[in-house]
Amino acid sequence: MRLKSVRNLLITFIPSICILAIAVAVAAFSEVTMDRLTRDVVVIAEIHPLSGALSNLGILLWCVAASVCTFVAVAIRDKVPRSAFLFLLASALLSGWLLFDDLFLFHEDLASRYLGLSERVVICALGIFVSTYLVAFRKTILKTNYLLLIIAFGFLVSSVLVDVLLERFLWGIGHWTFLVEDGLKWLGISYWCSYQVNAAHQFLSYSYRMPNKDLELRY
Repeated sequence: MRLKSVRNLLITFIPSICILAIAVAVAAFSEVTMDRLTRDVVVIAEIHPLSGALSNLGILLWCVAASVCTFVAVAIRDKVPRSAFLFLLASALLSGWLLFDDLFLFHEDLASRYLGLSERVVICALGIFVSTYLVAFRKTILKTNYLLLIIAFGFLVSSVLVDVLLERFLWGIGHWTFLVEDGLKWLGISYWCSYQVNAAHQFLSYSYRMPNKDLELRY
C-alpha cells in the first residue's frame, strides 16, 4: 500500500477515533450516558421525526458554508493573494463556530453550564469576532457579491432583535411566534451560505483563469 494511501486512511481514522474517545470521556465523567450521545435526538425524546426540521436544515447550511470555504481555501492557497486565503479561512472558522453554537446550544446552555459564561458574554465575543472579520477583510468583501452578506446580516440581526425585544409582544399569535424569529434566522443562514459559496466560487474561478497572485477579483 502506498504511503499516500496510508496517510489518507490515518487522516480519516485518527479524527474519528478522537471523537469516539471524547464521547467515552463525556459519558464517563458527566451525567450524559453513552446512549444519549450516540442515538438520534428524535428517538431519545420520542418526538415526531420532523421536530426541529428548520433548525436542522439551518445547521446543514452552516456546515455547507464552512466546508466549502475550507476546501477552496486549501485548494487555492498558493494561487491567490494571501488576503483572499485568510478571508476564506476566517469565513470557514466563523461558519464553523456558528454551526457548533447552533448544534450544541453553546451560548444558550453549555457555556454557562460548564464554563460559567453568561449568554451575553458569549454573544459579545461573537460580535467582536464578526466586527473584526468585517473590518479586517473589508477590501476583499467589497470585491465579492456583498449584497448577499448584507441581506444575511439583516435577517440574522432582525431575528436577534425579535428574540430580545419583541418576542413577548408576539405571544398573542401562539406558536406562529416562532415562525417570525426562526424564519428570519433561517433566511439569514440561507443568505450567509449563499454568500460564502458564491465568494468561494469566485475565488476558485479566478484562481484558474489567472493563476497568479496579482489577480483582479470581480463579480
